[in-house]
This record gives sequence, structure tokens and C-alpha cells, in this order.
Amino acid sequence: MPHQYDIVELNLRRQPFPQYFVILHGFADALDACQLYNENRPAHIHPGQRFRDHVTTMKELSVGADRGDTLLQKKRQAIRDLSELEMHASVSYVKTIAIHLKDPGILRALNLPIKETYQKSSRKQLSPQQVEIRLELKRVRNESGAIIIMGRHVRGGGPYMINLCKGEPTSEESWYNPGGHYSSCGRILQRNLEPANKYYVRMRTDRPEGLGPWSQPVSIIVL
Repeated sequence: MPHQYDIVELNLRRQPFPQYFVILHGFADALDACQLYNENRPAHIHPGQRFRDHVTTMKELSVGADRGDTLLQKKRQAIRDLSELEMHASVSYVKTIAIHLKDPGILRALNLPIKETYQKSSRKQLSPQQVEIRLELKRVRNESGAIIIMGRHVRGGGPYMINLCKGEPTSEESWYNPGGHYSSCGRILQRNLEPANKYYVRMRTDRPEGLGPWSQPVSIIVL
């Protein structure tokens, strides 16, 4: 199969549960927004809500699993395994649609990570909007309620827009824009956050030709 139809990263085993929940929610939103996916979807291919339900179940199990309950840990992992299998099935179905329409861009709209090998081989051919932004966060020393957002992207790829979410994002409404655009994503100082809370951060380009896709969210506990 041509490499351009094998760009989505489905090996998510290294993702911690909170990050996996974010990915699964984003995937569900993308499936809901894909009319081609839902028009003639077979019964064995699940709608977006199915993946939100998996997240809800895993979060309920996490209350005890994160405290060391081995039985709940096994149940949570079983739900995760099932969700990954069903994600593979959904992506395979979308892939058949993309191949039929000769449009690999349909796969990029699934809100799933893009394979690193594909990024490296195609970075020169992609516009700044299409290159995935990689984010890291760190706390500001001796300053409460402040973090530094560090992004990796292409040179001259801005301007950039950031979104924040206090606590785990459960929908698009969970996110908010603290305001402003940034010419560079390499080092952005964000202040006035509430200490002792977990924040998620994501970023995308906001160029004259249009908005780029959101980066994968990253989280940090603000001190």
C-alpha cells in the first residue's frame, strides 16, 4: 500500500492513560465530523460515541486502579485493549474511503498522531500547516502559576495559537484561548494559571491560508 495511506500512528501503548483519554476523545470527535465515515458505516464499525463510552468506563475504573487495585487495573486494561482494537477497525475503514477517493488527507483529519517515519520523509514536501507541532512544558522556577510552553515546528511556521484546559479535556468546550498569537513557538511564557491544578496545552498554526491541525495535548501540574 502506498506510504501516504499508512501515516496514522496506532501503536499507543506508551501513552499514559490520561493522554490516551485525550487521544480517544479527539478521535471520537473526528469520527463524528466525518460524513463519509458515517454515511454507510457497517454495523461492526463503531460511531464516535463508542470511544467516549470507553473513556468514561476507564475513568471510573481508574479511581481504584490508580490506588493499586489490581483487579480494577486488569479491567481497565481490558477496556483499553478493546478500544484499541475498535480504533484499528475504524481507521482501516477510513483508509478504504481515503484510497477510494485518492485523498490521504482524510486520514490526517482523524486527530491521531502521525507516524514519525512519515514526518521525517515528508517534512520537506509539507506546508507549515501540515507539519505536526511537538510540545513540551516546564514550570517557571520560583514563580507560582507560570509555565513555559516549548514547541518544535518548521522555521517561519507561525503565527501560532495556543489553547489551555484546566483538568482533563472531555470535549472541545473544555478548551479556552488565553489570547494572543505568537510568531515563534519555541518559548512561550504563560502566567496567571491556578496553582495545584493540572493543565493541558495544545497549539496550532493560524496562518492567512487557514488553520493548521491541533498538536497532541501535553499536560503539567502547575505549582
